[in-house]
Amino acid sequence: MKMNFKKLLTIYIYFLFLSIFFCYIGSCVSAPPASSDSGIDELDFAIRDASDYLNTNIPEKSTLVILNIQSDSPDLSEYIIDELIANVVNDRIFTVVDRQRLDEIRTEQNFQYSGEVDDNLAQQIGKFLGAQTIVSGAIGRLGSGYRLRVRALNVLTAQVQGQFNRNMRTSKLITDIIASDTRSGATSGTVALAQSAPAAPAQTTPAPAQTAPAQTTPAVRTYRVGETGPAGGIIFYDKGNNSSGWRYLEAAPYEAEFIAKWSIMNTFVLNTQSAIGNGKSNVQIILDVFQRTAGEWDTAAQICNDLVFNGFNDWFLPSIDELNQMYGQLKRRNLGDFNDRHYWSSTGSRTNNFWDGDGAYALNFGDGKIELGSRTSGIYVRPIRQVAHQ
Repeated sequence: MKMNFKKLLTIYIYFLFLSIFFCYIGSCVSAPPASSDSGIDELDFAIRDASDYLNTNIPEKSTLVILNIQSDSPDLSEYIIDELIANVVNDRIFTVVDRQRLDEIRTEQNFQYSGEVDDNLAQQIGKFLGAQTIVSGAIGRLGSGYRLRVRALNVLTAQVQGQFNRNMRTSKLITDIIASDTRSGATSGTVALAQSAPAAPAQTTPAPAQTAPAQTTPAVRTYRVGETGPAGGIIFYDKGNNSSGWRYLEAAPYEAEFIAKWSIMNTFVLNTQSAIGNGKSNVQIILDVFQRTAGEWDTAAQICNDLVFNGFNDWFLPSIDELNQMYGQLKRRNLGDFNDRHYWSSTGSRTNNFWDGDGAYALNFGDGKIELGSRTSGIYVRPIRQVAHQ
């Protein structure tokens, strides 16, 4: 009996030790990760997420140039660039061009890190520095917060390798950087739209009276399909009259193209239409549904709606028939620098059942076929806008 009791006591102590050991290990493993409440600013989180996105969308061992982040605050732009460079160095997935070499090019080419740099100049800089990828972006006000965009461009092909978008609340870090930025012509992150004209010198001799020129009727501005539109894009549709406040449809230029998901959470949207003239109303229907669904912000429709390009902010995601016109009038005539890939429309499937798929309509710009695509797939988007007969 004594031997049996000792054995039982030994087994009990052994299992008690194992229980304590695994309980300790479990508590270590399940410790919650740090959150934004840990003192790390939301801007730093967004920059870190942008770096992680680039790490998965750019080939390993590429040489990168972190070129510019367009904004109203040079200090904010340089902070984001410095953090992106630091992340590349620490992650050790890519090689990044030294900031000093880029400063030399910046001085020669007369561009600012917070200014706009077109893709042609970006490609030239990338080739000169021996880089495979150019990283650029922008940060600006969006409602009461901010929107950060970071884009990767292939130097050789000029193809967009990926685009990261993040909406943020106004953070203390952003506020502090802008407040200390003595070089910015804007205040509190707002855009300085124009410089006031210098005062005219005092007249010592009265100027002779001027005869007012005769009033003439301004010429009516018309466009042909294929011509450059008022926003710098290409006119691809003319309905022949100015009904409903518009006559033409203008496709954004290649520089405004991006890749996005139709829906982040595979949300179904009813009542979107296919016909020409419905793209703009489709987007409002989509946004009304998505704004009631948590997480539905960085979608194709939302990014088009938020886009400001060449001073115009009335872009939207085309309906499938509008997209088809774009393919026929532009892509088939080698206009607009489109890819031979699928492009999203704002037209969703009629019903949300198995036979209709779970998708929205996209058009393959390689062969012109209209197909249902999975709403959660990231594919190309080319925004459009309506143009009035002026």
